[in-house]
Amino acid sequence: MQKLNGKNNPWFERRPLVALAPMEAITDNAYRTLVRRISSNVILYTEFVPCKGLLRAGDRVWKIAEFDDSQRPIIVQVYDNDLEAIRDATSQVAKKLRPEGIDLNMGCPVRKVVARGAGCGMMADPDNAADAIKIMVDSSDGIPVSAKMRLGITNKNEVIEVAQKVVEAGAVQVSIHGRLKAERPRIRADWDAISAAGSAITATVMGNGDIWSVEDANEMAAMEGIDGVMIGRGAIGNPWLLHRTCQALAGETVDPPPDKKERIRIALEHLELNVIDKGERRGVLEMRKVIRNYIKGYHDSRRTWMKIITVVTHSETANILEDFAENGDDMPLHE
Repeated sequence: MQKLNGKNNPWFERRPLVALAPMEAITDNAYRTLVRRISSNVILYTEFVPCKGLLRAGDRVWKIAEFDDSQRPIIVQVYDNDLEAIRDATSQVAKKLRPEGIDLNMGCPVRKVVARGAGCGMMADPDNAADAIKIMVDSSDGIPVSAKMRLGITNKNEVIEVAQKVVEAGAVQVSIHGRLKAERPRIRADWDAISAAGSAITATVMGNGDIWSVEDANEMAAMEGIDGVMIGRGAIGNPWLLHRTCQALAGETVDPPPDKKERIRIALEHLELNVIDKGERRGVLEMRKVIRNYIKGYHDSRRTWMKIITVVTHSETANILEDFAENGDDMPLHE
């Protein structure tokens, strides 16, 4: 993969193409801010945003979509089953936020979302999915439109037809998660199926699923039909993976993994940003699952985790993390 060609290129033409996958309650404003401080090149996505919620002008919903200019390049991801709502929400996002791209979520497997034809449910009707993309393209005021999807609902070949149709409708980029709708994370993502789909369409394709290391990212990015990588669960509590992947795919020297003290320094920074953004109680409670990833891999991780889940204040949580950084073994159990 060639190096980044400059800040003015459309986001989907950037090389190396590395993205932080949109994840509910993970890729929020606090984490995006933190990731951007660590990596200037990674593409950021918002959490997925309901179109009807945006149209009701609810502050809480718009807060999910809004971002600071320092987070650019950033993609706002929307979802719905109502074409009129998709059209109007796309228009409002384009007018109010001017992100680098607007992405349609066609991959969410949550039952209540799928049951009403949104998220992964859109893959059941490729023509309707294409109509949604065309409406977005017509309403986006020139902002590039893309789509994120799974391999299919019941058959891994479904993605090829759906992806071809949305590209023909105007999508400039497609991200493909390497699992079917009902497949849980314990099922290994099928990278070969992503590669086959990517080879069959003309748009830029990012592969997503089971990228846990720089080596994983290198392997996926080298596959035919895959132009870039989108990292999800592997980046939770591990923002360095995104930066190190950008370095690797650009052919640069890759920074070593962070040591224990650096992990905690960034965890504390993340905690503070979340508390500022969401208030103390919510900010602390939502960080628990993320903190678990920051501290895992050391002999005293479990002891520290059991302390973390008993406290609800910023100061108590920070004190426990600082104690973890200063005491116990510094060498991880494994890299």
